Amino acid sequence: MSHEFRPLIEVLRELNALVQIEASGFVFLVTEELHSGIIRLHNGQVKEVTFRMLRNDEAVQGLSMVSTAKLRFQPNDIPSYGNKMALNPASMKWLLGGFEQELAGRSETTAAIAAATARAPAAPTDAAPAWVDKRVRETIEQVALNYLGPIAGMLCQEAFETRHDPKQVVAHLATYLNSPQESRRFIDDAHKALGALR
Repeated sequence: MSHEFRPLIEVLRELNALVQIEASGFVFLVTEELHSGIIRLHNGQVKEVTFRMLRNDEAVQGLSMVSTAKLRFQPNDIPSYGNKMALNPASMKWLLGGFEQELAGRSETTAAIAAATARAPAAPTDAAPAWVDKRVRETIEQVALNYLGPIAGMLCQEAFETRHDPKQVVAHLATYLNSPQESRRFIDDAHKALGALR
């Protein structure tokens, strides 16, 4: 996965390249606002789309409003999960190429803004990021995996790119969970696991 956020049109072109080679696996997406989504592919067919707790057609609609994102593909030959509600033809058409015309203008605007930003002087950074023990990262990621599933690795990577205190990382990851009770259990489990490293 690229460490840079790219215009959505480029990310969806990469998705379409995976469709063309009949890939099977999970396409993980994350936006600059740290909203996440998963597109499940099986033999190049889109089987399911989730984005910000939305599913399929609603998820595609939500995704269409995103300007930039990162993509990571995790190959996995997943069996079909039975009769899930399929995407309607309009959503599928947009996802598999219809986005080109709609997003082309938006992409040019984003590129112009990026070019203007690149010419502006860089803001001074406060301090070099603190190095975080590899065991600490792995421990937090392992606990997160139990709560967040396969997207945990990408969310942890994002969190550690912007936060260097393990407690802040844990607190941030807890915001992705569905209820305050689940968030509290995750935080408690993560702190216990980190405590066991000492």
